[in-house]
Amino acid sequence: MTDSLKRKVFNIIRQRNLCSYMNDTKWEELRYSMFYDMPFPPPYDIKYIDIDHSTGCDINKDIYCYGDWYEPFLLYDYSLIEWIKIKPVILKHRGALISPEVIDATQELIHILEKYNIPYEKENNIFTIYGYK
Repeated sequence: MTDSLKRKVFNIIRQRNLCSYMNDTKWEELRYSMFYDMPFPPPYDIKYIDIDHSTGCDINKDIYCYGDWYEPFLLYDYSLIEWIKIKPVILKHRGALISPEVIDATQELIHILEKYNIPYEKENNIFTIYGYK
């Protein structure tokens, strides 16, 4: 992260009176677990502290695709994540005449969050993890 971006982020945190909830180790444990401890990499929506809008997928809808837990985390510094919302449910297409299969990994996600002591909020089966609040 450049010095000017660090100053910008520090000013945003100070102006909005935000408190840090996560650190790099917890973010890395979460990211690693999404690859190796979940039955699928869950879709997510993410908001960075220096961007006015979220940049992930619309997790309020039914989702058929996996989340990309690789590239976005390499493009940004963990200290820029304001929050991430994870939906541990996807639909698997089975054919035109058959309803999609619902794959729910809620219990696996809860286990991961508790294992690494990652604070979260849950509403409508969407888990919010705050980097800053």
